[in-house]
Amino acid sequence: MKLPESGTSGARRLAKGNKRVPIQVVALRTLYATGAITTVLVAPNMLKMFPVLDRGKNRRKELYGRADQALYRLREKKLIIFSKVEGRRPIVRLTERGKAEITKIILRQYKISETVMWDGKWRVVIFDIREKRRRIRQKLRILLAGAGMVRLQDSVWVHPHPCDEFIALVRANLASGTGELLYFIAEGLESDRHLREHFNLP
Repeated sequence: MKLPESGTSGARRLAKGNKRVPIQVVALRTLYATGAITTVLVAPNMLKMFPVLDRGKNRRKELYGRADQALYRLREKKLIIFSKVEGRRPIVRLTERGKAEITKIILRQYKISETVMWDGKWRVVIFDIREKRRRIRQKLRILLAGAGMVRLQDSVWVHPHPCDEFIALVRANLASGTGELLYFIAEGLESDRHLREHFNLP
């Protein structure tokens, strides 16, 4: 499974708004942002990308120890693997299960970013999920609302700003193809005054 926005800036953005982040979650985010990385570099990268954990030199040794413990616990949960290369330190990688777990974490905290200038278009999500998957349908509604989308009807949600990354994450996490979840850009919507007011748009 390919995860979008895997750069350092993306990891920093995901860390905002929640300063009390479990150390194992920070480790997963670090691996998400950096990809394969040697064990010796995991803790420094965690501190670099999540400065809220860097509490000065006196605490770094303790935090490095916690980072090591987090890695081994994640390995026990089969969320990461250690790959040994002759003459080098072990490489840490996310497993498919680990990628799925970090996707869930990202989705729970995801907020669609606002652009500097609105392009006048609406991003529309329409879904048709069968009754036997009603738990998925309910979860989708929670994720759409949490990300900042507004419901027009039970199965029609909108947002004024680009949300391609969010939709990709939703599809990956809920295993919803284009048949169940449609995403398109509308040049305009009739009677959108209440939507403009909601999003503070001109």
